[in-house]
Amino acid sequence: MEKIYSDNPNKCKLATASQETVNFLMSYSKSLQIIECDNIQFENNLN
Repeated sequence: MEKIYSDNPNKCKLATASQETVNFLMSYSKSLQIIECDNIQFENNLN
C-alpha cells in the first residue's frame, strides 16, 4: 500500500477556489432545505 502512494507524490495538487465561489456555495448551502416525509425527500431552495 505504501508503494502505491509514494510512487508519484508530485501528481497530487490541491484545488483552489476563489472567494466568490466559496461565498456562492455557502449561500446555496444555507438556502437549501431538505424535508423528509414518508421516506420521500423534498429539496427546497429558499431564495
